[in-house]
Amino acid sequence: MGGPGRIFVRDDDVGDLTPEFQRFFKLFYDREIPVSYQIIPENLTAKCAKFLLAARKKRPDLVEFGQHGLRHQMMVAGKLEFYEFGPERTFDQQAADIAEGRALLRKHLGDAPVPVFTPPRHRYNRDTLKALTQQDFSIFSASSYLKPHHRLAYGLGRALGLSSVGARGVPYHGRRRPDGGLFELSITVTADDGGAPSGTARSILSDLAQAAAQEPMVGLMFHHQAYRDDVRAAQLNELADGLAAMKGVSFHTMSDLRTAAHQPGVAA
Repeated sequence: MGGPGRIFVRDDDVGDLTPEFQRFFKLFYDREIPVSYQIIPENLTAKCAKFLLAARKKRPDLVEFGQHGLRHQMMVAGKLEFYEFGPERTFDQQAADIAEGRALLRKHLGDAPVPVFTPPRHRYNRDTLKALTQQDFSIFSASSYLKPHHRLAYGLGRALGLSSVGARGVPYHGRRRPDGGLFELSITVTADDGGAPSGTARSILSDLAQAAAQEPMVGLMFHHQAYRDDVRAAQLNELADGLAAMKGVSFHTMSDLRTAAHQPGVAA
């Protein structure tokens, strides 16, 4: 790996200033663990935006913003799907939604940087990436898992010059994508599936440590709403404490990792 593991934390589905979000935010902010908050533009409330901007003003090193689609859902053949991008939609449709979401975030967040774009459910295709080049994003984030069958599929997809297979993306984690130019920083470990934790705090920490031993930059994904009851909130607290106590790793915003990767002599 060539040095300490570098980890970024991503919290998806930010919108309203719910008790679950405030609990999550406080746990990580108080432990000085940076988090990239991926905001659903249509769901962002003025109250939540004010809260985020105030926190970022105090500690910009701990609070980063990303755009998480537009509304995190769409209709496909009369069925409600909880993603928005991919082959089911034209380039123009995707570009329009990305631009609308960008405008909403500027309305609520002013000139605060929003460097990251994360497509809901990590679904996208080449048109999505092409549409993103029309906006001022610098980082693309989806998923890049370490299991052998994932790695085999990713390698084959890259060898064939594919951006995606259907709506499932071919990742270029830790490097600049050749199909749009954005630097990709995608998650490797999932703390939850959006509804419930993926395992115990101990098992998630173990997965993260193993990933950090294999990859120079590792992403850990959360959905704050998954920790809505006392039992799950206690697990989140245990996990946050475990992250803060990890040895041989460092925590970063995604922007910091992108900057470091572009410095001469720094390996991505």
